[in-house]
Amino acid sequence: MKALPVFAAVFFLSVFVAHAQVIIYDDGSQYTLLNGEKIYVSYNELFQKQTYANNGRLVFTPLVPWPKRDYQPDVQPYDGLTPGGPEWCAVYVPFQNGYTFEDQVFQKNCRGA
Repeated sequence: MKALPVFAAVFFLSVFVAHAQVIIYDDGSQYTLLNGEKIYVSYNELFQKQTYANNGRLVFTPLVPWPKRDYQPDVQPYDGLTPGGPEWCAVYVPFQNGYTFEDQVFQKNCRGA
């Protein structure tokens, strides 16, 4: 019976807590948005209307991509190499993060390498 008030409190608190929005970039880096922060996500270059020039034309300037990141993945010496290839087998160190898919590839292709 004591669990019911605790469950109710956790349920109602979870309704009011906002979830963090995270942007995951192609290189594996991440940025977590702050409350109320607005973003534009685009693979194309974006422009902003800056001002009117003296001759009446609009002037547009390119927007600079947001450089800030919360998380940058570690660069591994085997990044960019073909998994299971001889160069990859020479630099890969197995079982650093438990048993991963890369460890399976290592066991299958790099025995005796």
